[in-house]
Amino acid sequence: MSKPSITITRQVVDLQAQAERLIRTKGNMPEIEAFSQYNEEIKAYLFKYIDDDFVLNYIKTIPSLDIETIEIKSGILTAIISLFSGGSASAYHERHKIEEALEQIKEISNKYASCEMMIRNCFDN
Repeated sequence: MSKPSITITRQVVDLQAQAERLIRTKGNMPEIEAFSQYNEEIKAYLFKYIDDDFVLNYIKTIPSLDIETIEIKSGILTAIISLFSGGSASAYHERHKIEEALEQIKEISNKYASCEMMIRNCFDN
């Protein structure tokens, strides 16, 4: 079976570069959503073409980034911060959601970095 190793390893490296850029620039929701989708596409491809159980089990530990499930804690502190910052509570919530997503993106990137050589080896065989 022909497996395009250069393409998938390049995509894994590209995903890590995107994660680094998002973290550095603090990202925005459309970019984070695109990253989330790209992460899912790469994982689906890896599950389809990798036969090694050890590597597959590691790939299963790469989290999905589901922005809708990120919980925003609100309360009196949120209201006070919103009042003093002159912003709305919704802007504060979105920024908090982005910060939480960026933490998850960092974890996703670290997982790919940890298994990059394993992935490369699976496709070079």
